Amino acid sequence: MKRLLTLSFCILTLCGAEAAAFEVPKVKEILVEETEETKALKERRESSYAKTVITRKEMEELGGQTAADVLRRLPRLYFSGPPATNKDIRMVGLDKEFQNVLINGNRPPGGGEKREFALDRIPVEMIERIEILKNPTAAYDSDAIAGLVNIVLKEEPKTASFSSYAGLSYNDMADKLGNKLALSYGNRIGPWGFIFGGTRNDEYRGNEKSKEDGSKDEAESETEVVRTITSSLNLGVTYHLGKSDRISFKPYWLRQTEKKEKEKLVSTLSTGTPKSKNIEGETKEQELQSYGLEWEHRFSGGAGLKVFVSYSENDEDKDKTTEQYKDSTLTFDKDTFEKEKKQDKESVASIDYKMPFIGPFETEHILSSGVKYRDKDRNVDKTVYEVNKSGKTTVTSTADDSYRVEEKITAFYLLDEASLSERLVISPGLRVEITDGGYLTSGGREGKGSFTDWNPSLHVLYKLGKGYQARASLARTIGRPSFKDKVPTRSEKKDKIEEGNPDLKASKSMNYEVGLEKYFDTTGVIAVGAFYKDVKDVIEKLEIGTDTTSGKPIVKPVNVSDASIEGIELEAKVNLGFMWLRDFTLSANYTLLGSEVQDPTTGVTRRLKDQPETLANAILRYDSGKRGLSASLGMNYIGEKIDESDPAKGRKAEKAFTQWDISVKKTLFRHASLFGSVINMFNEKREKIDGSKLEKEEVGRTFLVGLRYEL
Repeated sequence: MKRLLTLSFCILTLCGAEAAAFEVPKVKEILVEETEETKALKERRESSYAKTVITRKEMEELGGQTAADVLRRLPRLYFSGPPATNKDIRMVGLDKEFQNVLINGNRPPGGGEKREFALDRIPVEMIERIEILKNPTAAYDSDAIAGLVNIVLKEEPKTASFSSYAGLSYNDMADKLGNKLALSYGNRIGPWGFIFGGTRNDEYRGNEKSKEDGSKDEAESETEVVRTITSSLNLGVTYHLGKSDRISFKPYWLRQTEKKEKEKLVSTLSTGTPKSKNIEGETKEQELQSYGLEWEHRFSGGAGLKVFVSYSENDEDKDKTTEQYKDSTLTFDKDTFEKEKKQDKESVASIDYKMPFIGPFETEHILSSGVKYRDKDRNVDKTVYEVNKSGKTTVTSTADDSYRVEEKITAFYLLDEASLSERLVISPGLRVEITDGGYLTSGGREGKGSFTDWNPSLHVLYKLGKGYQARASLARTIGRPSFKDKVPTRSEKKDKIEEGNPDLKASKSMNYEVGLEKYFDTTGVIAVGAFYKDVKDVIEKLEIGTDTTSGKPIVKPVNVSDASIEGIELEAKVNLGFMWLRDFTLSANYTLLGSEVQDPTTGVTRRLKDQPETLANAILRYDSGKRGLSASLGMNYIGEKIDESDPAKGRKAEKAFTQWDISVKKTLFRHASLFGSVINMFNEKREKIDGSKLEKEEVGRTFLVGLRYEL
């Protein structure tokens, strides 16, 4: 931390105390197709807080199919799961509950126990742009310790616009052919504007995993084929009441069906003799529907008022069957059936007011304030039962496996964006969030919890001149506990009793960021930055006592640990015209990560579990309008991950992983283009080492080809 704070003070000392007039960034201003990247870079440069903007053009040229495919190329971001599979975002190495994913500025109900939203559900054809905030201001929800991703869906165009895409996909590991179709049309007629878009993507992914454990003389092989069908609708209708008022209705719908077929065989390593086999079949269906209504009013003096209400609902049904065979003859033993239904409902109402004014000494201010209310209702119904070879049925789930959560979150914020001179802009803010929760199991166990979090923030932008500018910020953010951890469950295992804890508080973090940027004209930037996160009340599951009846230890999640995360990142985007390669652009970033957490059981200080040591990306893009040809070659590197969270089991390591992708676009004739890309073209495998255990996993290559037509 001392190194990072020293760097912060050095940068701020260089800044002096002059200032520039501040212009509030407006989403509408960057939606011009011809200058998307230029305007996105301009918005990043002029924003009073650090923000990265990814444009629709970049998404298309990089060959991404979903929001996740695009985000994995950015600093400090990677995804958990199989290699080349992008689903649950991880920022700075923190688990998925520590980041916030928004759609159009609001967090959608996603169905995950850790409040996460899987980003492979959002196709790029629905997206206008993506914003990444490393340290959010008071205007955003506070639950974003690692950072915040805001996905802005397509809005009404100023003139008639039509786009379509038809393509095929092939994964050589699954040996299956998929397909994709996307359509979008928008226009503005008189005071009315509208957008209509829809996609359907049917894709396959194969996975082969092998494990060897010399200490047990055991080998395990696993094969899996996953078919994912993702459908979406993005609608929007806007009515303009003169120049001062606008009313918008913005519904969107996402549906994803995932079907898995998996076979796992365990055998003796030295002889190859079978020991057991499982055959699994799983179907998971998720459907998200959201309806938002917004009224915006502009006052004559430049002030603005926005009133927003929405209702969202996410339904998830999972049906899983496992056939189990044992012994060297692989004799049938039993069937296990698991059925789970999750339903998340969320209502949101918010009012935001923004007012410009002139302060003391002719300083320019934009004062923002607002109130937001979120009402969340979550129901989970889970049943697990077994049928043995004689036909006997045994229910293995308990009443506590099914539960209900009700949370009401009220937030107030105040934010001042103050241009103190022609060079210096500061943005102090405060956000207060009041959480009232009720937690109930089907077995009748009930708990309540109420908490108030005061979250201040301060962002500083100093323009040094000649394209240089410095940034610094601090913000207090929180990480809410997993749903299941808050529910007062009680379940008895073979060796312990597990309980929930309604009194769990959110983890809290003070986040410090400093950075120096150099902008080249309107197309290039080089940036260096450092960050430090001081996290308190990290939640760990600990042994809190002994059950008097069974004598088994009681394990319960509690707020106990502290952790720190630090890092340095470098980022560059430059045109290679200085090397006489005017049609080439190089984008690259490098992140060095570190962390410390004190294990509450052993007292040993260790690194965060599954945090990579380094992250790196490089993308070489070629774009020749004269030839109607563009292409990109991308490299994504995730460094080694070390897990020392369980001293009894020793050190675990996941080797570094490098993925190469290539994408090509060729204009066939006016408005029509042919696209092609290869994902993980060298079929990189993932390897893990755990003492005498060795695990390898590969997913093969994915080939994409498609035709896009735009007007």
